[in-house]
Amino acid sequence: MNSFALEFIFISLWLSFALGAIRTDLQRKNVEVAEIDKNAHIDQENHEIVFREGTDFEDVFRCTKGSGKRLTFNADRSFAACCAPGQRLLGSLDTAFDCCADGHALTGSDRAGYRCCPTGLSYDGIRCSPLCKNGKVMVDGKCICPPGTAATVDGTCKRPTGCDSGIITGACYVFKMENGHTFGYDSGQLYYSAAGHSNQHRFGKFKFCKNERCTAGNSVDPNDAVRIKDTQGTITQSSETQGNRWLNKASDGNHVGRTTRYEDAGLFTITKWSCGKYCLGGYEDGISYACPSETPSITFTTDRQACRPVEIFEVPCDIHALENNCMWEKVPGACGPGNSNSCQCSKGWGVTHLGYLDVQ
Repeated sequence: MNSFALEFIFISLWLSFALGAIRTDLQRKNVEVAEIDKNAHIDQENHEIVFREGTDFEDVFRCTKGSGKRLTFNADRSFAACCAPGQRLLGSLDTAFDCCADGHALTGSDRAGYRCCPTGLSYDGIRCSPLCKNGKVMVDGKCICPPGTAATVDGTCKRPTGCDSGIITGACYVFKMENGHTFGYDSGQLYYSAAGHSNQHRFGKFKFCKNERCTAGNSVDPNDAVRIKDTQGTITQSSETQGNRWLNKASDGNHVGRTTRYEDAGLFTITKWSCGKYCLGGYEDGISYACPSETPSITFTTDRQACRPVEIFEVPCDIHALENNCMWEKVPGACGPGNSNSCQCSKGWGVTHLGYLDVQ
């Protein structure tokens, strides 16, 4: 192998290391952003990031020349975007990112969207309007209570007391469908269905997520839009290599499958149903069975009230974690290792172990 080929291989490997310090595969909301590694070297004068690892070569990450924009960082320099001179990068992965001028803030809501508005105004989905009071948000020009809350006698917005869905983001759940089978991915048919465990069907271990990072510990209410992540791999491939896939948004009889892209994930809802059960629906569309079958799949449908009854059981995200010992305990006086009639579950297990959930 000649010296040129060796140099080419070395440079290729080095560039892979350098660019590994920048993550650009984030969902695009308003402006494209890159997540910056804390060890990256930022050249403030030239508005660029330089990678130099003790060699004669260097690589530069910057905005496209001639665009008139320059690399702009958020307050803690963890994210960067290409903004016009004088603009600031505001926002977060949980909301959106945008380049805003001085005297402006990034405002809005998940329902209305997010835009830069002059300080004191809020984006209502159409325009920047005066801020609402009493905890309300502006939607279509009206001040309403945000999802999960309701107006009280004094006009403030409060969550209903004493009731919650029992479902939180970041925890892992197994779905048992109406036919008695668990819901999971069929690696032969390449879609999800309710079927018995076999050499091509593996039950799913699902997380409800309100953002791409699947921030843990937030209650999931019936009017919340959530994406569902399957942490399991397939029968032939491990959870490490083929896990953490999103349920996609297949509709009109097409069977829901899986995708690696957050943007292609379906928007689901979950609500309490008859005692002990839930109903899995859609946020913009409903959920129905794709076709008559003993092992049915699901599909999105135009009827927003359509949903499929399901039993949901919380399970460990990591079957080797010591925290699993806290999931349930035997009822005092019961014999044996415990079953559904002789064990009591700790309702706060997921909530009290957020540190554990955050690293999953």
